[in-house]
Amino acid sequence: MRKPYHQKLNLFLVIISLFVSQLLRAQKYFSAEQCVQYAFAHNPLLNASSTDTAISDLDIKRVTGLYNPRVNFGTAFQYYISKRNLLVEGGSNLAPSNIAPGEPYAIPIGYKNAWFPTLSVNQLIFDPGYRNTYNIALQNRVLQQQEIADFKINLVAGIYKAYNTCKLLEVQETFLVQNIIRIDTLIELTRIKFKEGAGIKIEVNLVEVTGNRMRSELANVRNGYSEAMLALQFQMNYLEKDSMILTDLFSIPQIVNASDPIMQELLLSNPAKRIESQILKTQIALADESIKLERSRKQIKVGADGSLGFTPAANGIDKMFQGERWKPYSYVGVNFIVPIFNGMDVNRAVEQRKLQASQVRDYYNQFTNQFESEKQTVFVQVKNAKERFKLAELNLTLAQNNVDLIQEAYVNGVADSHHLILGENDLYENQARYYYELLQLLLSQINGYQVVGAYNRAAGLSN
Repeated sequence: MRKPYHQKLNLFLVIISLFVSQLLRAQKYFSAEQCVQYAFAHNPLLNASSTDTAISDLDIKRVTGLYNPRVNFGTAFQYYISKRNLLVEGGSNLAPSNIAPGEPYAIPIGYKNAWFPTLSVNQLIFDPGYRNTYNIALQNRVLQQQEIADFKINLVAGIYKAYNTCKLLEVQETFLVQNIIRIDTLIELTRIKFKEGAGIKIEVNLVEVTGNRMRSELANVRNGYSEAMLALQFQMNYLEKDSMILTDLFSIPQIVNASDPIMQELLLSNPAKRIESQILKTQIALADESIKLERSRKQIKVGADGSLGFTPAANGIDKMFQGERWKPYSYVGVNFIVPIFNGMDVNRAVEQRKLQASQVRDYYNQFTNQFESEKQTVFVQVKNAKERFKLAELNLTLAQNNVDLIQEAYVNGVADSHHLILGENDLYENQARYYYELLQLLLSQINGYQVVGAYNRAAGLSN
């Protein structure tokens, strides 16, 4: 009777092992750099921006094609409703002898339709606005690439913030779990003492409140981790069912030691490294070229034309549809377009472009001022965050030492469980403060890296 039970148990264990192995396989490992590369490969906005760059490339090719010759072929097919006759005069070779000299005579020619082909060639010789048009196309392409880089930089900063937040919360979760194990032991000990009459009810309540606070904080940490992971996956456009395992090592001393270098970089940084500055400079160049392009509309334009085909030789409207009136022709010529009066349109357009150029320069000056304020603000944020973290670290160390001393005193009978409860509660509060300040220090450092342009290379920029 026991054999079927063992068979079911073995089958159940096999199913469980297969399920667990499937769960283990349904995981993907990512470093922070791999998260960035995954986002670059799967973000649809980046694909759309790449299409804009391809469009800009075609604009450049279209401008360069302005000086290529243009060849056109046209045809005219005419069907005649009335009878077609050839008019001759009396006395000519085609006129009958009985027709008086000079008298018109109509000879039927028979056909009722005609086809007149035309081949024309046009060549632009000189256009004063060509160079400006070409430069504008080039600057538009540069602007497209810079806007893509700007999007990438913001994406990289967001990924690093979410990634490192997840790693920090992992470490905090580990510490909280250890604290909960220790507080559970204290809770059990306090309950036993109360049952044996060696303790009071208030001690049990206090230690249970501390344990519940730790469990609540652990739930908050895990929820924060889930939110940070969702933010990371959203920025990566990660839509796969497999869970993500973050592989980068998280070192608290490394974060703390990075504060001084980034503060030094902030003091020495200049706005030229920021992508916003480069975008504004490109917009200024575009505005200046637009002014030149508008001014070129006042200048002479030269072209060449050539044509081979048929033209009507009729001297009246009523004779345009007579096939015999169409004669072959060909010509080659040079044309000049000399603007004389354009209704002040060019002048107004130039003034408009000048105002736009002045506006962009004002934006650039404003960004320069804003950058100086921004780097000072982030410098103070990093400095203050480091100082607050150092104090939180000192308090956490003291709280941990107090718990160790109280436990030793408790074992020796010098302290009671009430002291242990107060020590654990103080340790919990200092741990929560410690990790909060560490997170603020980490996020302020990432802001500092973004301010000094440290993510430019990751976005494909040379500086």
